[in-house]
Amino acid sequence: MEHEKKIKKVFTAWNMNELEKAFGLKKTIKNKYLEKLLDNNVELNDFENQNIKYYQKLLFENVHYYNEAELSGKFITPIISLVNFDTTDFSYFAEREFSAVVGNYKMSGRTDGMIATGKWEPEIPFFFISEYKREVEPRRNPMAQNLAEMIVAQKLNNNKFPVYGVYIVGKQWHFMILEDKTYTVSKSFDATENDIFDIFKILKNLKTTIIEILKKMNAQKEEKIKS
Repeated sequence: MEHEKKIKKVFTAWNMNELEKAFGLKKTIKNKYLEKLLDNNVELNDFENQNIKYYQKLLFENVHYYNEAELSGKFITPIISLVNFDTTDFSYFAEREFSAVVGNYKMSGRTDGMIATGKWEPEIPFFFISEYKREVEPRRNPMAQNLAEMIVAQKLNNNKFPVYGVYIVGKQWHFMILEDKTYTVSKSFDATENDIFDIFKILKNLKTTIIEILKKMNAQKEEKIKS
């Protein structure tokens, strides 16, 4: 029943076992949409290459000293800004609260970063970033937090398209996708190595992917209007 009391749980309180049981999720080894995202057949210009190398040098020299706020402000945010996700149709948002009722749970929390439609406030979310200083923390799990946020996005989007994410632990980046009841996690990308260029290409692919999703959504709206 809709009026039944829901269990309130913040994103950081979940672990992977709980998420899989609560929402019937299964992990897959491959996903065609994630494989397309990870395709590194993307050209980088001189400006991008120079900036990537500059921020990589800062990360290499300081990653072991950064706390989460410094990791975000001095490396992650500049790399995201270099891709430029702020367009007329969608934007990059940081430290925003969002929530939804999914099954028996009212899930909520503050996301480290998200890409969503909207200019002043996030509307339709496509991608989430979760940042951590350490892989294992007493009460938090980076993969679980990212996946919990993606589950809420899937609910808000009425499960119309795959939801993407990345959880970052120090210098390691792990990309994820949630499609229906299955999720897939990429290999680890080390931002202090040549992987940094792959990371940036993936983010550029992500921007193209979001543009393609929005085109499909707009085409579907036009079809409904005509019918």
